[in-house]
Amino acid sequence: MSHMELTTINKKIEQTRTEISNLSSCSDDNMRAIMTLQLETRLTALLQEKESMEAATAKDTVTLRIYGENVQRGKISSRALLSALNGFQSMLDSVANAMIHSPTSRGRIPDRIKDLTAFEVVGTFAGSFGIVLEKPTEQPGFASNDAELNKILSEMFTVLETVDDSERLLSVITPFGKRTVTHYREWLDGLQDSGVNLELDWRNDSAASRRMHLIKEKAPDIISTLDTIDKINNEDITLSGVLNGINIRSRSFEMSVEGYGLVKGHALPETLMGALEKIGKEISANMVKSVSFTKAGIQKVSWHLSSIN
Repeated sequence: MSHMELTTINKKIEQTRTEISNLSSCSDDNMRAIMTLQLETRLTALLQEKESMEAATAKDTVTLRIYGENVQRGKISSRALLSALNGFQSMLDSVANAMIHSPTSRGRIPDRIKDLTAFEVVGTFAGSFGIVLEKPTEQPGFASNDAELNKILSEMFTVLETVDDSERLLSVITPFGKRTVTHYREWLDGLQDSGVNLELDWRNDSAASRRMHLIKEKAPDIISTLDTIDKINNEDITLSGVLNGINIRSRSFEMSVEGYGLVKGHALPETLMGALEKIGKEISANMVKSVSFTKAGIQKVSWHLSSIN
């Protein structure tokens, strides 16, 4: 929807509301009732038209800004550009595959998942070199698809934002399987080889927004953590117990479960928000139990809360 179209329909809506308000001065009760009905019908139609127009052009936007001493303003090597784009798409695909299909180490990602995560390059910008990616949600069932994509992007950004805490990084990335670990490492390797940094900024028409940086100086420590993972086993499991607490800021929770003791893990902010009223109560929770094995033979268990029954 263009700015002119939005201005036009908003003007019609305001004019109609003004006309309805002005009807209070009409002394003829019958005429006032007839005119009110007509104007309210018009207002309802205009509001529905605006909602449909906004929905038809809803989109997620991700900007990738590549910067550093090896990047000139408005100019970049094809190798660095491909590394940034391929890394983003591969990481997004692998997280989506783990969430919708199953965490895997190899094999073909289903077309349905690739369609869901298929962004289009719609422009570039300077500073030092930026790429604008968009994912329109105008296809049938866009509302459902958009919500699904938002969850995937949110989970991916949670992994990417975890740069200074190796224990938390292992906890948040293992539920997405070895494929995600491999693609994240390859992405960091590519950025390191090109000597560039990357800023990712995601926003959508629902006012969701996340921004983070992949800094090349931090890449070695992240890679070192990822390299400790030998294999990951994931299992869907339902646990019943008392929800002890929730921390929205750290996206974490704690449950007391008979036979397991304290179960601590992470979840999407919206999942945790929906569970706030259940703190201190018995709940049935759908979890992903991730058991990672390091090359030194150390086993680590991580929990991801998918939903509450």
